[in-house]
Amino acid sequence: MYEVPIRRLRKYDEQKVISHFKNLSDDALTSRFGIPVKSETVQTYLSGLFENATLVFGAFPDSRLRGVGELRILPDSHNQVAEVAFTVESAWQDRGIGDALLSRIITAARNRGIREVHMLCLATNQKMRRLAAKHKADLDIATGQIEATLTTPWPTPFSVAEELSGEYHAIARAILSWPTPDRRAG
Repeated sequence: MYEVPIRRLRKYDEQKVISHFKNLSDDALTSRFGIPVKSETVQTYLSGLFENATLVFGAFPDSRLRGVGELRILPDSHNQVAEVAFTVESAWQDRGIGDALLSRIITAARNRGIREVHMLCLATNQKMRRLAAKHKADLDIATGQIEATLTTPWPTPFSVAEELSGEYHAIARAILSWPTPDRRAG
């Protein structure tokens, strides 16, 4: 099975993330934020994305950023509770990117001692509901939305190795897919 390269994004990846969000449809943005949003709202949100309490991951199935997953530690939770959110470009949905991002985020949460991960989605977002159920989340239905709660296992040396190997795999793929200079030019 094809493994989607997922790597942690840093502040220097901010322009890639901004471009990714500009590629999202209005429906995708509504699914992400739970309500229709204006571009100014998205820009304001993205300006604070790389804060200390947030880990951001990117999916690069074709060497370009096509999906973003966020793990945001909730204040006053003693670093044990976090929420996750995802975006995947429409043309790249149903290819396992959301599943790969969630798997990577669960591993990252586990390795940082985060015991509980929450996802909120619109009740009409069947893809997120299936993804949460696949990862054995408890689903609570509220008015118009679903809250999925995942309990992470304790970290192990194997889970740390899994996270590190995923990061190295994504970096190696990026290096191997760098464009080669055109030697005919010049």
